[in-house]
Amino acid sequence: ERAFLMFSMLTIVILLALICISVTGRTFFNLPIPDDVVLAENLMPLIVALPFAYATARRGHIEVEVFTSWLPKQFFRPLSAFAHLLALLIFSGILWCVWIGVLKDLDSGQYYEGELALPVWPAKLVFVIALALFCLRLLLNLLEDLGLKKASTAEHPAEHIS
Repeated sequence: ERAFLMFSMLTIVILLALICISVTGRTFFNLPIPDDVVLAENLMPLIVALPFAYATARRGHIEVEVFTSWLPKQFFRPLSAFAHLLALLIFSGILWCVWIGVLKDLDSGQYYEGELALPVWPAKLVFVIALALFCLRLLLNLLEDLGLKKASTAEHPAEHIS
């Protein structure tokens, strides 16, 4: 999870450099990086999806507590378990659909039209890997919430309520 986070952070730096070099090249030398927009689009899933599992492990996602803040503390773990189960079901479905898309792109040899003729599947495959790790982390959090797995060192949301 930490390695995925670090790779995502490195990707932000690479994207920043790509855009700066391309804009500078286009502005001053009329020579942008070929397919710079396609490259930037394909770096976005790395930046966005790779940190999902890291944030989930630390239970760091944004939570809306309008309806739950007034509940007694004994309801927090069951509600957290329900939320993790629901998220696991939803993201497992998304994972499956994207995986089918990767297989179709691999089979068809689909690529982006442009100077570099980049294949479509690599960014989607990275997204699949990130979603798979995210789903695994959701499952581990669900097991913790149900008391079937010892809690990790990450704090539980119930510990944040005053």
